[in-house]
Formats: sequence, structure tokens, C-alpha cells
Amino acid sequence: MLKRRQTLKLLGGSALFLALGQTALAQGRNPSFSVVLTGREVVPNPVETQALAVVRVELMGRTLVIQGAVANLAGPFRDYTKDPVDDLALNARLISAVHLHRGPKGTNGPLLQALKVQPAPDGRSGTFVDRVELGLEDLLRLRRGELYFDIHTSAFRGGEVRGQILL
Repeated sequence: MLKRRQTLKLLGGSALFLALGQTALAQGRNPSFSVVLTGREVVPNPVETQALAVVRVELMGRTLVIQGAVANLAGPFRDYTKDPVDDLALNARLISAVHLHRGPKGTNGPLLQALKVQPAPDGRSGTFVDRVELGLEDLLRLRRGELYFDIHTSAFRGGEVRGQILL
């Protein structure tokens, strides 16, 4: 029952964020949107998981301001110091298991940035807040819906939840 309440609270907050983002656009302010990450969006194989993440994104000029929370992960966040990827240069950039990637819906794409994460003591939930400066190409990708978030765990190394940023 507690997990259900937490999930409903996260979803209710995401609907509020989305409504505020649309209002901001209409009033000429910085647009903000919400993104819900689920296991159904993971590529190439959707994941059965109780995990859910909600991310609020606000575009301030060329800066994407990111605030998010995740709960009910099947395992702790993936630790790339203990479980690295094969690409050493990429591994050096993987400071956390919460990522912003380039790529359209349904395809995997390159890492844009690993985000700053504050894991909860249980290691299966946490919050993240970060800012990403977007170049012109990435601003165009954002407008086309070609940026996404994903979260990797020890239980699902390739990603437990994912969500596309759709403006």
C-alpha cells in the first residue's frame, strides 16, 4: 500500500509539472515539462519493474534544469567503478547511474551527461538535480523529442527505467 501511495504521489506531481510547463509556454516564461520513466520504455527489451521515476525539466535559455526522483528500483544504482562498461573513455564520464542520452524514442543513443544523484540509504531510490548546457544540435534534438533519461541498476545493468523528453 505504501508503494502504491508513493507511486500515485509521484504521478500526481508529474501531472502538475506538465500543466505548469504548458502554462509557462503560453505566458512566454521558461517552459517546464515532466517526464515519467518506466520499464516499458527500456530499449531494446522492456523491463518488468515496480520502479518509477519522475523528472521535471525546465529550459532556461540553453540550459536544461533537471530535478527528479526515483523509487522502488529492483536493485541498487549501478556502480560503474565496480561494474564498468568496456569503453574506458565513456566509463570515466559515468559518474552516476542516472543519464541523459541523445536518441529518438525506441532507439539507444550516446550519453550526453551522467547526472548528479543523491541515493537514499536503501540504495534503491533517490533524487537527482543537475543542469546541462545544450549546444544548438542538442537544442534541436530536444525540440524533436530526441533526448531521453535512463536509470541503470545492478538488477538491470542496461537500464531499469527510461523516459523520452517530449515537449
